Amino acid sequence: MASVAASRSAQAVAAGPAARGGRSSSLGMLASSKRTIAPVSAFKAQRTSSRGLAAARTGGVAVRASAVEDIKKVLTETSSPVTGKQYDYILVGGGTAACVLANRLTEGGTKRVLVLEAGPDNTSRDVRIPAAITRLFRSPLDWNLFSSLQPQLAERQIYLARGRLLGGSSSTNATLYHRGAAADYDSWGVPGWGAADLLPWFVKAETNADFEAGKFHGKQGPMRVENPRYTNDKLHSAFFASAQQLGLPRNSDFNNWDQDHGGYGTFQVMQDKGTRADMYRQYLKPAMGRPNLQVLTGAAVTRVHIDKAGGKPTALGVEFSLDGPAGTRLTAELAPGGEVVMCAGAVHTPHILQLSGVGNGSQLWEHGLAVAADLPAVGANLQDQPACLTAAPLKDKYDGIAISDDIYNAKGQIRKRAILSYLLRGSGPLTSTGCDRGAFVRTAGQALPDLQVRFVPGMALDSDGVSTYVRFAKFQSQGLKWPSGITVQLIACRPHSTGSVGLKSADPFDAPKLSPGYLTDAAGADLATLRSGVHWARELARQGPLAEYLSGELFPGSAVENDAAIDEYIRGSIHSSNAIVGTCKMGAGPADSVVDTQLRVHGVEGLRVVDASVVPRIPGGQVAAPVVAIAERAAALLRGEATIAGAAAAATVAA
Repeated sequence: MASVAASRSAQAVAAGPAARGGRSSSLGMLASSKRTIAPVSAFKAQRTSSRGLAAARTGGVAVRASAVEDIKKVLTETSSPVTGKQYDYILVGGGTAACVLANRLTEGGTKRVLVLEAGPDNTSRDVRIPAAITRLFRSPLDWNLFSSLQPQLAERQIYLARGRLLGGSSSTNATLYHRGAAADYDSWGVPGWGAADLLPWFVKAETNADFEAGKFHGKQGPMRVENPRYTNDKLHSAFFASAQQLGLPRNSDFNNWDQDHGGYGTFQVMQDKGTRADMYRQYLKPAMGRPNLQVLTGAAVTRVHIDKAGGKPTALGVEFSLDGPAGTRLTAELAPGGEVVMCAGAVHTPHILQLSGVGNGSQLWEHGLAVAADLPAVGANLQDQPACLTAAPLKDKYDGIAISDDIYNAKGQIRKRAILSYLLRGSGPLTSTGCDRGAFVRTAGQALPDLQVRFVPGMALDSDGVSTYVRFAKFQSQGLKWPSGITVQLIACRPHSTGSVGLKSADPFDAPKLSPGYLTDAAGADLATLRSGVHWARELARQGPLAEYLSGELFPGSAVENDAAIDEYIRGSIHSSNAIVGTCKMGAGPADSVVDTQLRVHGVEGLRVVDASVVPRIPGGQVAAPVVAIAERAAALLRGEATIAGAAAAATVAA
């Protein structure tokens, strides 16, 4: 694990980010390899400020009795930032959903809310700059999770990127704003959670810079959405023209549910004038000064306290540590009628529930954990969107026109013009995560597109995507430029395979046992989608507009010709597109779900789940936008401002 960052109260945090400034202070910058992400510990500072000083003063000067006594007092101080406090809501995790809930639940000042985030504050410049996503993978701001060995994937372990800071994965993702299609939500089959029920909450959350307010878009929400502020004129245009030649229609708005979800076009992004608009900045930061909100970072929750003495299991609070495995276990307590709300995401929410005795009873007993609620669905039904890619270099005469060339010079150094464009205009290549143009494709006449295509006007240097940035370091060390080229990332966006989250041990600081389950569906539909995607991408590259620029194929490579070879390539290079859901799915009863339609955990009072884990079936797009809509609706339910039957109308009135 990365070192645990410090705790800080809402009041302590509130002053910090404002003092650090916005874009103008954010670039020292990509060119620097150093990170300054760990905040000074407010909790430890609190201890230090309470050092024993002699009360006597002579001439206004304090006299210290003994340095040894001072040190001993600091070392033996056991004060807790939650001592003597009770909370109406304890939010476990400070990610996407928690940021929304913290803002909405503290409006009006009557409810006391505590947010416990295991990672640090959200102050890194690398978070603000979209192109710096390359520095976030496998960094101290990431959970650095790897699956168990996957036999069906050439005995590989799959890296699963998850944000570990305030804002969660909304602070580390590709910033793409996709809701999927209306049919995705109707397919859940959960009363009150269909497309018509959720649409008003998507609109309520959004301020869209490029679409007018109306049926599908909003102008008054906290979440900033806009069109990308970088265009590679030659390569983006060639992609669009080639996709059109393959028979795809242009899609002007992938989030307009009145039109088909398929087609090629521009993907909108969660950005504000070219800067990442994560949910920390959009929802949590504006609420940080509220006296009824307390936020602790570096607070690793180890379990939910569940009392069974009164008959039905009831959540009383949570146990957490501010100093990792060696730290004192502290307890945050609920006020009468209060609730613990799990917002730790589709990996850590089921893991913490299992550690708390909520999960598959037989598996919990195997690890010596007492069962508070036997819910077999906890940790099951993990869904992610697996991906593979094709990549091709550019002809020599077109060398220098890729996005990598717009960012880096021939020696692998950041270009000054890229920095100036970002600082002065909020535009240029540093505003792009690279994959904000693409398409949704039906590979075999499905009712909804099964393949998402992300076109990148830069060339991957490794077939698994993430390792590209490790490979680039080798070029930099030799003073070489990033080779010019393109990448087509191919994503099974409506997968059929499922995986799981489980326990390796009863130690809360052991990473969860993860199996993404890619390519395990009995019919082989997911493998067929990706195989067809490789064929489609190759056909795309043969179309005149793109063929003009390309010179051969780096991945999969000319030796990979038939379907058997393509399948082998996919199994050996498949990777996550970072959209994990489903591990505490919403449903009717405890046999096959974890929460009811009110997001309450079956069989446990005072415990809810509000994050991506409640999604029964993954939408055909990215996950951040649906999680925000779910959290907005959950906040209204908790505040008594909406019901399942009347939620849509309530959101329209409140917007």
